[in-house]
This record gives sequence, structure tokens and C-alpha cells, in this order.
Amino acid sequence: MKSIYTIYLRKSLIILAFVLSNLFCFAQTISTTVDKRDILIGEQITYNLNIDLPSADYKIDINIPDSLEHFDIIEKNAGGINYTNGQYAWQQKIVFTSFDSGSYDFPSFPFRINHLNAVSQNLNTDAIKINVGYMPIDKEGNPRDIKNILEVDYFDWLWVIIGAAVLAFLVFLFFLLRYLRKNKKQLPELQNQNSFKEAMQALEQLRKANEGGNVPVKEYHTKLADVLKVYYSKASRQNVLNKTTEEILTKLKSHQLNAETALHTSEALQTGDATKFAKYHPTFTENELALNYLKNTIEEIEKLRHTKN
Repeated sequence: MKSIYTIYLRKSLIILAFVLSNLFCFAQTISTTVDKRDILIGEQITYNLNIDLPSADYKIDINIPDSLEHFDIIEKNAGGINYTNGQYAWQQKIVFTSFDSGSYDFPSFPFRINHLNAVSQNLNTDAIKINVGYMPIDKEGNPRDIKNILEVDYFDWLWVIIGAAVLAFLVFLFFLLRYLRKNKKQLPELQNQNSFKEAMQALEQLRKANEGGNVPVKEYHTKLADVLKVYYSKASRQNVLNKTTEEILTKLKSHQLNAETALHTSEALQTGDATKFAKYHPTFTENELALNYLKNTIEEIEKLRHTKN
């Protein structure tokens, strides 16, 4: 009986050994590779660590320092398990260089393989010999004379930019003076003391033209607004001939016109705008009323002018 138990014990130990060997067979598949073993000082090397695993249930603990003797680590990823072509593998990439000439071993790193249902393993990566050298001297090259420093043609664009800016300013000044000269020609004689009398005469002529039906309604309201603008330009010594209705009304507010007069002025000018831009056709009475409104406005401004003087 004892021999039978011995046989069973041996078989059990063989099976256990077979299972354990399957669990850790992956530990034999560890590869460390570099893309080059001979470099010049400062040239970079890519180091790849690959550990094959039977499943994704394993964890690799490895500590690679940031600085090594004779080597400087430039880049180091965290490492992790990848699945490629039906195979799990823990992979890590390191980029390093050296500034010391000579032949050195990129060191071996200890790492640990952990699994919840298996015994952990402590292993080491392989050390790799790296040769670091200088640029070889071309002993067969012909000696070359030392040449003088070549003169380089340099064009200073600063003066071009300054010249362009001055030219642009002169062009702007030319058009500005031209614009002011043109507006000066349009400006009525400011020293004319008969501006009020001329405005009253112009309004009377428009009244007669309206009564006789001798002026189109659009032209009538255009001339009516012009009478006010010409008078105000002379009276205030400001050119308002090209101002809009809103701008004219804003300027009139500074004269503190009677509230009713200001309202009537706005109504008269807005009627003219509707006639010119909205094709509105006011009645004879509306035309006459607009003329009377502006006549009252001019008279009140004239009265205020003399009161201040």
C-alpha cells in the first residue's frame, strides 16, 4: 500500500510541476531591444521592453529612474499591457541619450510579475552595450583655406515702411483738403447780414409756386428744407447743408426753441422726408402747413439771436 501512495504522490508532484511551469512559461519570453547600439554624443536611442503574458490579469511592477550613470532619459511612457495578434504583452518605450564618449552598459532593470492566483516572479531585463563616440575625422580629406567673412547684402525695410506711411499720409491729406475745399465752396457766405430776409423771400416764392401748382411736391419740400438749412448755416456759422433731418433737429435743440415750434419743425421736415424717400404725396394744405411751420422756426431763431446779442 505504501508503494501505491508513493506512486500517487509522485504523479501529483509531476502534475503540480507541469501546472506551475505553464503558469510561468511566459517569463522566458522577455525581450529588450534598441534601434541602435552605436551613436554620436547627444544622439537619441529608442529602447523597447516587451514581456509576453498569458492574459491581461497580470501586473508588471518596474522602476526605471529618470537619470542613469552615463545616460540621460529623454522620454519614458508609463508602460502597459497591449493585445496584438492573439497575444498579450506588457510594453514600455524609453528614449535616452549620452553625452559621455565611451562604451557603457545600459543597465538591467528588476521587475516583478504579479497575479492574483499565481506566485509572483522577480526578474531582470537584459543589459545592453552602447557605444558613444564623436564624429569621425576625415583623414583623407584635403585641407581647405580659411576664407574671409562674406559681405551680406542687407536691405533695411524700415525705411520702405516709413516712406509708405508718409506717402499714405500725404494722400490722405490731399483728399482731406480737397474735401474741405469742396465743402467750403458749398458753404454760404457767413457774413451775409440779410440771411433772414433772404429766407423769408425764398419761402414766399415757394408759397406762390405751391398756390399756382407750378412746382412738383418733391421739389417743393426739398427747397423748403434747403431754405431752413441755408438760413441756419448763415445764422450759426456752421455748414449744415449735408446734414440729415435728425442732425438738424439735434442742433436746433441747443437754441431752446419753444416746445410747440420744435414739434412743428420736426413734423415739417419729416413730411419732406416721406415725400422724397417714401413717395408720400401730401395735400396742398399739408404743404402750406409745412411752410408755415418752418417760417415760424426761422423767425424764432432770428428772435433768439437778437435777444442774445
